[in-house]
Amino acid sequence: MNRGWLALAALGTLGGCSDSGTAIGGVAGFGGDAGMGGVAAGGTSGGSAGATSGGSGGSVAGTGGTFGGSAGVGAAGGFAGVGGEAPWMCDELAMPLPNEGLMEPAGLDGCPDGMARIEQMVCMDRWEAFLVDTSGPTEQSWSPYFNPGSLTVAARSAPGAVPQGYISGAQAEQACLEAGKRLCTRDEWELGCRGAEARVYPYGFSRVDGACNDYRAVHPVVELFGTTDDWIWGELDNPCISQQPDTLALSGSFDQCQTPEGVFDLVGNLHEWLGDPAGTFKGGFYVDATTNGAGCGYTTTAHSFSYGDYSTGFRCCADG
Repeated sequence: MNRGWLALAALGTLGGCSDSGTAIGGVAGFGGDAGMGGVAAGGTSGGSAGATSGGSGGSVAGTGGTFGGSAGVGAAGGFAGVGGEAPWMCDELAMPLPNEGLMEPAGLDGCPDGMARIEQMVCMDRWEAFLVDTSGPTEQSWSPYFNPGSLTVAARSAPGAVPQGYISGAQAEQACLEAGKRLCTRDEWELGCRGAEARVYPYGFSRVDGACNDYRAVHPVVELFGTTDDWIWGELDNPCISQQPDTLALSGSFDQCQTPEGVFDLVGNLHEWLGDPAGTFKGGFYVDATTNGAGCGYTTTAHSFSYGDYSTGFRCCADG
């Protein structure tokens, strides 16, 4: 599909990457792994299967949508809308740098910058990671809407950042290592989310609607392209997906979505890669955090470590 301007043209419902054995709506990310063994309604069939197969697919396209008007995130405005509505627009060729100039705050309880101590056992990033380009003589900002490819990048953790999506597990692992950290193990991640009391959610035992950025009625890929046709599930690396309104949130902006230790967004916002070469990420993302388990139990094993799409992010851990 040609890169260029995209506008909001239609509405739809659930699809995207989520489950423990397949991806809702189908996937075909830059890692080349379709990630499921079966066919998902509204999606596509995969090449290599995950831990299990099956799952639910995309849903039906809705109606409506208008063109023009005010600018969206990293976009420019256009013409007058129909009925007074002004949709969001995006330039796929632009590389916004919303995290430029952000600095990591001091760590808590003797942990490295941007980290908190979890049960005196491990240090964990308090916020989902963003990237800086460390390949040159000075550190440069990197756009969180683009895969870094073979660039040398390092993970950073700070409030108010747009966290890095579009990243594979292998790339996330290298970014943590470049920062002197590592990806969290599953036990470490779950301890950070659940605490010693084995919470179901970062904030407690019962779900609070709206506490985390973990639900969106209209799937962002359907909304962006205005269709549920199968080809859209091969466009999951499109940088405009997570620049749409009400998609990816700034780290720490959902104040209720934190643990007592001050770790934010462990549920929702972005899937978080673990240090598992077989390919595991936790926590759900801004469309869904229930399909593969409740809250801290949400676990996806459908994709290889080389897979990535708009919904995959990470945070780092370090020995305490």
